[in-house]
Amino acid sequence: MNFNSKKLQVKNKNAAEVQITAEQLINEALELEEVEHKVNYNLIDEEELNEYRINKRKEYEDKIRKRRYMISTYIKYGLWEIKQKDIERCRSIFERALNIDYTNKNLWLKYIEVELINKNINSARNLLERVVLLLPLENIFWKKYAHLEEILNNYVNARNIYERWIKFKIDESSFLCYIYFEERCNEINKCREIFERLIVSIPKLECFYKFIKFEKKYKNIVRARAAYEKCIELLPSCYIDENFYIHFCNFEEEQNEYERCKKIYIEALKILPKNKSELLYKNFLQFQKKYANKDELHESLLIKERIFYEDELKKNKNDYDIWFNYIKLEESNINNINKEKCIIRIRDLYERAISIIPIISSKKFWKRYIYLWINYSIFEELYAQNIQRARDVYNNIIKILSSYEFTFKKIFILYATFELRQLNVNKARSIFNNALQTIPNEKIFEKFCEFELKLGNIRECRNVYAKYVEAFPFNSKAWISMINFELSLDEVERARQIAEIAINLDDMKLPELIWKNYIDMEINLQEYDNARKLYDRLLNITQHYKVYKSYAEFTYIYLDDIEMCRKILEEGIEFCKKNELINERCILLNFLCDIEKDYGDKEIIDKTLKRLPKKVKKRKIIKNNDNDDEIIEEYITYVFPDDGNQSQNMKILEKALEWKKKMEDMKKKKEDHKKEVNDDNVDGDDNDDSEDNDGSEDNDDSKDNDDSEDNDDSKDNDDSEDNDDSEDNDGSENNDDSEDNEGSKDNDGSKDNDGSEDNDDSKDNDGSEDNDGSDDDEGK
Repeated sequence: MNFNSKKLQVKNKNAAEVQITAEQLINEALELEEVEHKVNYNLIDEEELNEYRINKRKEYEDKIRKRRYMISTYIKYGLWEIKQKDIERCRSIFERALNIDYTNKNLWLKYIEVELINKNINSARNLLERVVLLLPLENIFWKKYAHLEEILNNYVNARNIYERWIKFKIDESSFLCYIYFEERCNEINKCREIFERLIVSIPKLECFYKFIKFEKKYKNIVRARAAYEKCIELLPSCYIDENFYIHFCNFEEEQNEYERCKKIYIEALKILPKNKSELLYKNFLQFQKKYANKDELHESLLIKERIFYEDELKKNKNDYDIWFNYIKLEESNINNINKEKCIIRIRDLYERAISIIPIISSKKFWKRYIYLWINYSIFEELYAQNIQRARDVYNNIIKILSSYEFTFKKIFILYATFELRQLNVNKARSIFNNALQTIPNEKIFEKFCEFELKLGNIRECRNVYAKYVEAFPFNSKAWISMINFELSLDEVERARQIAEIAINLDDMKLPELIWKNYIDMEINLQEYDNARKLYDRLLNITQHYKVYKSYAEFTYIYLDDIEMCRKILEEGIEFCKKNELINERCILLNFLCDIEKDYGDKEIIDKTLKRLPKKVKKRKIIKNNDNDDEIIEEYITYVFPDDGNQSQNMKILEKALEWKKKMEDMKKKKEDHKKEVNDDNVDGDDNDDSEDNDGSEDNDDSKDNDDSEDNDDSKDNDDSEDNDDSEDNDGSENNDDSEDNEGSKDNDGSKDNDGSEDNDDSKDNDGSEDNDGSDDDEGK
């Protein structure tokens, strides 16, 4: 058969108005499917009945033959046979099915149900016996078997079945069914025994709850409580949540056992983590609000924090910050709770904390440990008001420190001040003497001197100061303390002699402090001549700029000698100039300027202001040692007008800046001039060629050679204009002090006729550089 391909082509390729979907196809298939209608047989005689049975059996056998492992077909076949009152054939069919799949629960249940319906008890019992042997882990058959024996009032066999069942320990349902059976038989003690076996075999919270509910039902409170305790004993802590403890506490509260309930709450809060005990803590607070007094309520508010700190200490007991925070928590609530109990608790915390000696021999860790002892002693003295225990704390820490290489002067100072508060002066003095023998420290000397001075023992105080300077002969602080002590007693000559001894020591550390103290002493005593002599002596030893400044300030304020002040400052400035101390010289010049503004006239002030330096940026090349690269680094320095070479550099810098400004103005004029020329050329476009105008703008050699002879006149005019510009620039060049002729040439128009390019910007920086290396912008 031949088909014309053109006729078969689709002419209209647009979408159809009615779209065919998968759902539509399925619906059509279902509508067109032929439904098998059930045939109602009207059987008249036995022959027709036998024929119907033969056909039906043949139909089932064919189905079994096609799908041999389809157990549902066997079940339907067997149930049909039982309707035909043919029990033997039914059994045969079920047995055939069991040979194929004996693990099918539904098959066994239908088989047993058929036997029970036909009141074949022994057959059903045999089937149940078979199935519990073949499928011992299926609870439904055990339960059906035991229930059958119970219905037949055969309790002995029922108990034996339950005993066999619970030996497999499948789950708690076997034990619970056994318990309910015994409870129906009013065997309560046997129920308790089975419950005990259950919680040992399958220890689960649900099983304990069932046991407790059973005991509460029969009002055996002791056994119910024992069940709660047994649950805590047998189950791991991870399986016991806050709901169990709430359950337990509610049980005790129902029995009016409030103390037991409170202890359970506290222990549970200790055991459970903080994030898993929020509901428990809320219930505990509600319980305390009902039955606790004010102190107990305050304690209950602290329980959660205590538990948190205890958990942290279990993780790291050497973290002294946790101990400090824990103790601080207890001390902050000492007035809200029973004070005696709180003191005992805090004391116990301190004892636990100080028993943990730092593992690492580092002063950082030992410092925290020592402060625990200090806080302990202060607590015993102020809060517990137990003076003897506070004294024992100090003695114990000193004994511990003596066996280690660490020394803490603060312990001795605090111990001595503690004894002084107890009016035990001799003991405090012996503690200071012992400390000085053990660790001669500046702080201890000062506190010892302060201690003796408060007691009014001047002679003892002098002896201590003598030991102080003897122990630290080159420490300026010791000598200054001794001088100030003598001054406080109006012993001026003693103070002068001590100061003289101190300033004559060669190896003195920070001798300038002693000089300053000595000079200030003379100034305070209004002995200005002595102070001036001391300044002169000091300048013979050192020429530091601060000495010059201080000396000048002294003469300016106290002696009111402006000439002497100027002279001292000029000497200092000259010294700094010789030694190239730039910053120090600036400071002295600024100070001189401030003084002249107060005392000098306008001429002197202007003269001084002209001497002030100017900031200048400079560059220096630094070589990188790694890759031998050169790095240019900028730095700021000062240029002093007083210096000869520097003043010349300043002049050159100023002239360079003027020249640069003039060049910029000339460049601007030139650009304006070019713009005017371009405008004139645009107006003459109708008569002239476009190339002529380009040649007049660029002035290049390449353009000049390519132009025609007709454009010579226009070129000559342009050249004459350029020459005029060059003359002007040469005139400006003669007026400049700068020696860089290259910069001026590059910026004028004298080279335009030769075809060279304008290099205004390229040579500006060359013309503006100074002899000291500063740039134009830096000069600004």
